[in-house]
Amino acid sequence: MIFGKITPVLSLAIQETLFNPTPEFTTGSYITAVANRYVLGANQVNFRVSYGNCTFENGEVTSFKSIYADNITLSGSDIETWGTDDSIILEAIATQQGTSITEIASGSINNFDF
Repeated sequence: MIFGKITPVLSLAIQETLFNPTPEFTTGSYITAVANRYVLGANQVNFRVSYGNCTFENGEVTSFKSIYADNITLSGSDIETWGTDDSIILEAIATQQGTSITEIASGSINNFDF
């Protein structure tokens, strides 16, 4: 599985109670995506996109903690050049969401909190 380090990072306001005048912010520095029921040759593909943070061991991602997830649909030129390089999809999703990928990380993760 691959993960993209993003800039700017996702910043999510968290408020313990409705009457807390000072919300705290949590950030997600990485993005990952999984295709939902991809059919070969499809004109569009829906992805479950997660933003969060990775844990690394020896330069490999060993776990991912999601702080926000969304669905996004890509079509046309965004998926035409997909092939076997999944980083193309992550970059297209990041661009559509208003961020950009600065590096790609990968790993076999045992703990995936989508």
